[in-house]
Amino acid sequence: MSLAQHRLLKSTDSAFGEALGISTTQLGVLFFLERRPGAMPKDISEALGINKSAITALVGRMEDVGLIRREPSDDDGRAVNIFATRDGLEKAVAARPILARLNARLTQDLNEREIALIGRFLTAILQNF
Repeated sequence: MSLAQHRLLKSTDSAFGEALGISTTQLGVLFFLERRPGAMPKDISEALGINKSAITALVGRMEDVGLIRREPSDDDGRAVNIFATRDGLEKAVAARPILARLNARLTQDLNEREIALIGRFLTAILQNF
């Protein structure tokens, strides 16, 4: 599983990097912010399974290249809310056809029943570990 995960991440990072100049992890943040604009870093960290110090660095890098912006929280003077910028949202939209092609390639030799079984297996991992 570790080798499969590594190869898949390397392949997706390459595809998104070449086409859009972003990583799979950055894309995950952008997809999350599409659904939850103004999320706090801890929300992103929990949703994507990334530790808090790594999220801090990731958010900083994404802000530096104009994919996201931080705004002070109205509710907590110590907290920030994260928003995708127009460029970040455009990259998220542009990534969808690339993601669809990658998913098609990944499932090309599988039937619907096999895909459903794999989905259940991956969901069980997420729920149990």
